[in-house]
Amino acid sequence: MATVSLAIEFATNNEKTANFNTLLLHCLSQIRRVLEPEFTGDIPVSAYNSLFLIRAFSKHFIGNMTRDEIHRQFEGQCLDDDIVDKHMINGLTCEENKYTRIELGHNNLVIDLLVIQDSRSKSEQLLDCLVTVISTLDPISNASTYEFYQECLNTLLALLSTQIHQPSANQLDNNYFLNILLTCFSNDIDILTKRLIMNFVEQKSPPPASTNVVYNAYSYLFPGRSSAALPADIPPIAERSLLILLLLASQWKMPGQDKNKFREAIKSLKDSQISEDSDMAISFRALYQLICRQLSNEEICLILYLLMVENEDFRVYVLSRLDPEILLLQILRLLYDGVEGKANYSQMYILLTILLLFSQDEVFNENIQKIQITYQPWFTERLLKSISLGGLTYLVLIRIIQYNLCSHRDVYFHTSSLAIMANLGSSIQDTHPYVAQRLVNLFDIVAKRYQKLYKKAQDGEEENSDDISIYGDLVCLVLEIINSVLTRRLNLNPELIYSLLHKKDLFTRFQSHPRFSELIANINNVTSYFHVRISESNLKSPSAEEISELIETTARTWPPGRLKEFPDLKFQYEEESESQEFFCPYVWALIYRHTWIYWDEEKARILHDYIMHEETVASDVFIV
Repeated sequence: MATVSLAIEFATNNEKTANFNTLLLHCLSQIRRVLEPEFTGDIPVSAYNSLFLIRAFSKHFIGNMTRDEIHRQFEGQCLDDDIVDKHMINGLTCEENKYTRIELGHNNLVIDLLVIQDSRSKSEQLLDCLVTVISTLDPISNASTYEFYQECLNTLLALLSTQIHQPSANQLDNNYFLNILLTCFSNDIDILTKRLIMNFVEQKSPPPASTNVVYNAYSYLFPGRSSAALPADIPPIAERSLLILLLLASQWKMPGQDKNKFREAIKSLKDSQISEDSDMAISFRALYQLICRQLSNEEICLILYLLMVENEDFRVYVLSRLDPEILLLQILRLLYDGVEGKANYSQMYILLTILLLFSQDEVFNENIQKIQITYQPWFTERLLKSISLGGLTYLVLIRIIQYNLCSHRDVYFHTSSLAIMANLGSSIQDTHPYVAQRLVNLFDIVAKRYQKLYKKAQDGEEENSDDISIYGDLVCLVLEIINSVLTRRLNLNPELIYSLLHKKDLFTRFQSHPRFSELIANINNVTSYFHVRISESNLKSPSAEEISELIETTARTWPPGRLKEFPDLKFQYEEESESQEFFCPYVWALIYRHTWIYWDEEKARILHDYIMHEETVASDVFIV
């Protein structure tokens, strides 16, 4: 494309011609003019076009130059001191002679003398202008402002894209503009964060398009690789603002900082209904409703994750709602479909983590056991006319575990799923027959696999000791979950007792195993007790319904103290100290996939391992 050849020429000749530096000074001057309090009306065409060209050339520099070379391109001297002095004669101050038309080549460009005299680097000035525009300008005041605001977001992303060319998210030294933003703008982080998330919440649609020649011509000819695949209900400024916020919040903390400052800003957000006077007040209700409507978008999952992890007020707001099914059913459906390869694997990580965060709240766990859900067409493995929300959660998690053990074997998947099940275990009541069957069947699957691996190791066959350990842990966790239900709510779960009786022989083979014997003893105690009561009833050829009724009746008189109590199974999510190694590539993958800006895939090094991982997972999809 034409801008590539121009950028190459600029980069080659700029140290002599200073054409790019002159363009940069003119662009900074135009933005400063737009930001003046008295400025009204349409954004000047020269402001659009100069900013667009700065973005196009900067992206080329960033993709093809080292940090020092980028610095030289931006900080080269383009005006001699005598040219500046010529416009300061006769006692005129910068304020009096603020905008001076300086003749450069064949063109006259308006350059603000304050830009020239600013002691900061031109890179910092450019970032300052972009941050100020994003934080203060109203994008829907008119069509030209909307396009200009959108171009400021585009330019900021292009400048931050030094990171996309690094092999790892922790290559801090080579991220020229990103480092400047994170170190020099700490006083602007709160207002920038609030504005970015407000742009997302408000979802302002663009006014009718303007007539900007260069920018609109480019947008028409090069609309973006995947613009057709973007969700139609997310306006461009809303989506780009959210992606920028996610990118900044996923960065490593800078040297000398205790935590990422953008995460701290997210932590400080307040609900406007409670803290209306707070500078960081937003509508939690509007934000929550928007998340519920658009959760299928991966960036929405990520912002929900960040809010749940960082902002206690928002976490309490979500967990205290009386309609948890609205959000939870969407999460369950995305996880269920993800097993069939319909969701990005990284998105499933995030969704499982969100579900784990939900399950840490006891009140939430109790509530979802009481909410009855009618037929869900997406749940295709069995027709369920009615089931508790907690029971449906169990079924989806069991499906994920079985899929994972059959194909990808990701430890995080099955440990997170079992951790959620364990957190829910002490709250389970009125277990659906199918849930009880699936839980016992899950034990059967992991127990058989563990026995097979253990026997091979005992026979001297070479076997992966990690696999033995993993399956041993799985057997133990499933047994602990069953024990948690039995010791705390046996009388409320007769269907689980029925399933245990039906498959009681599965557990006898482990009763002498030193690691599992105590857990098995409790289950054998229950099955033996109910087996005796059924035998004593003298029912001749009893039906399943008769046995179920007898179990339910007997469970009401279950004597307390018959089972050994174990410590409560409670798992807490703790973000890894190097979580940026996961989040940074993931966010860049979203930007790359949804982008209106083209990056060369070969040079987008931070995505290489991520893309390979996703392709490997996709090839392993196996339906259970």
